[in-house]
Order: sequence, then structure tokens, then C-alpha cells
Amino acid sequence: MFEPSTNAKVPWVPLAELVDRADFVGVVRVEHVRGGIPFVRKARATARILESWKGPAAGTVAFVAGPTWTCDISDAKKGEEAVVFIRGGSLEHSGRGRMPIFVRDGRRLATIWPDVRLPEGVVTEAGPQAEFDFIRAIDVDTLRRAVSPPVEATR
Repeated sequence: MFEPSTNAKVPWVPLAELVDRADFVGVVRVEHVRGGIPFVRKARATARILESWKGPAAGTVAFVAGPTWTCDISDAKKGEEAVVFIRGGSLEHSGRGRMPIFVRDGRRLATIWPDVRLPEGVVTEAGPQAEFDFIRAIDVDTLRRAVSPPVEATR
């Protein structure tokens, strides 16, 4: 007889894999969040594209803005700016594909969970909340370069 597993966990994923799987990657501003009804209708967000790193260059994108299982952190807040990785209308990797942007010392930083593995040498710093030291931050320009390396670097 087998014991049921109680270990729900999100495995780590390389940033390059998130990019490959996503239909859209870029910076957005959330314009609207429609509430969901548990087990009936999922919350959905509509966001204006501010920068496209992959996918549509302009317009809006929509995505599920609520968790679908225990370890899912999918969410959206009206007015927030975030780097998002969207596939099939959902945030990639159980919500880790939403990286809210905040400003520290005049620099734009994206919040990143440790489940997303950055390329070697990419530096992170303390995240937006000191009590959650496992959640880190990355400069938005640095993240853009990691997502879209120059053509000569890919040859």
C-alpha cells in the first residue's frame, strides 16, 4: 500500500525555460482585476503592455489572477507594474511568472522568487520585504538583458 504524498512544492525552473514556454514576456500595468468565485470562476486581470520582450508589442494581455492550487501565488493588483511571463492566459510556473516592480533608491526592481533560477552571474539583492529574505529583487534592466540576450551572445 502506498502512502499519499503531502509534499506540495513548486520545483525550480531556469529563467530561459520560462521565456521559451511563455507566449508573452514583458512589463505591464494592471488595469483591471475581476474577482473570482472559488471553484466556479477564476479571478482574471487585464493589463496594458508597457514593454514587450516577447509576444505582442502593444495592447493588453489577460491572465488568471488567483491561485489554482496550494503553492500557486498567482495574483494581480490594480495599478501595479510587473514583469509577467504568460502562457495560455495563465502566469507561468504557479504565479512565479509575475514579478511585481517596486522602486528603491530611484531604481526599478522586480520581485523574484527563488524557484526561478537566473543565469550564472546575474546578481540579485534584498527583496521588498525584509521579513521574507528568500524573496529577492533584480534590476528590471538586468532582467530584460537576461530574458533577451544580444544576438551576438547567442551565436
